Amino acid sequence: MKQNSVKMRIGIAGAGAVGCFYGLALQRSGLDVVFLARGAHLQALQNTGLCYESADKQEVFSVNVSDDVEILADCDVILLCCKTTQLDDMCESLLHVVNPEVTWLTLQNGVQAANQVSIYFPKHCVLAASAFIGVRIEKAGHVIHSAAGHIRLGNWHGDNDNILTSLRDAWKKADVDAKIEKDMHTIVWQKMLWNCGFNAVTALSKRYARDVALHNEMSAWVRAAMLEVMAVAEAVGIKLDENMVDKHMQMTCEAGEVKSSMWQDMSCEKPTEIAAMNGYIVEQGKKLGIAMPINSMLTNMIDLAEGAYLVR
Repeated sequence: MKQNSVKMRIGIAGAGAVGCFYGLALQRSGLDVVFLARGAHLQALQNTGLCYESADKQEVFSVNVSDDVEILADCDVILLCCKTTQLDDMCESLLHVVNPEVTWLTLQNGVQAANQVSIYFPKHCVLAASAFIGVRIEKAGHVIHSAAGHIRLGNWHGDNDNILTSLRDAWKKADVDAKIEKDMHTIVWQKMLWNCGFNAVTALSKRYARDVALHNEMSAWVRAAMLEVMAVAEAVGIKLDENMVDKHMQMTCEAGEVKSSMWQDMSCEKPTEIAAMNGYIVEQGKKLGIAMPINSMLTNMIDLAEGAYLVR
C-alpha cells in the first residue's frame, strides 16, 4: 500500500453533491482523483467541468470522470459516496474490478454502510466517515456548498492509519475540517441523531434545517425523534452524550442553508434513504420493545409521499 499521499489515486464512487465536494477538495490538495458519475451530470462534468460555488464565489475545475467502473480499477482508496439505496449495486459492480488491496471509505447516511461494505469485501480495510455539510447540485455539473463541511473518519474493519492520516491531511490542506476519530461507531450514531431528527421533517415541509430548528413547535418534534434514536443507541450499547440533542439543535440554528439530502431526493422524485434512517430506528425499536411513535410517523409519511411519485 502506498504511504505517500501525493502518489495515492483516489476514486469517488458516486460523484453527486457530497462526492464532488470531498473529491474536489482532495484534488485541490494535490491528489490524483477520478470520479464515477452518470447521466446529465456526467455529461456536464465531461464537457464543461465541475462548476463549484461556495460563499458566492464560483470556480470551474477540470475533473477525470467516467460512467465506466473501470476508472476505479487502479485506485488505492475508493470513497463510496452513493446513496444507501444504491450501495449494494455499487459494491456488486466493483467486486471484480478494483485493486485487491484497495481501501474503502464509506460516507453513507445511517449506521450500517461500513458493515455492508465489509460483507462484500471481507479481506479489505474498510474505513468509515461521517460528514455534516450543506451541499447540493443546482443543475448538472454545478455544485453549491452552502453550509458546514466537516468530516470525521476512522477505522472500522481492519486498520489503515496511513490512509486515514493522508486523507485527513489532504482535506485540511484544502481547508476542510477533517479529524480522525477512534470510535466511529459512536460518531455515525451521532450523525444518525441529526438525520432522524431533520431529514424527514425538512423533506416534508420543504424548509431548510435551520428554519425547522428555529420553529418552536417543530423543533420539539425533532427533539422527540432524536430522543427515540438515543434510546435505541443505548439499548445496542452505544452511549451518546446526553447533551448531543442540544448540540445538534444549536449547531443547526447557527448553520447556513442546509437543504437535507431527503428533501433533495424528493424534489428530484428519487427514492429516499428513509429505510436507513427513521425506518431503521423503528425496526430496531420493535426488536428491542421500545416504542418509536415519532420515527414511525415520519417513516410512514415519507413512504406515502414517496409512493406518490415512485408508482407512476
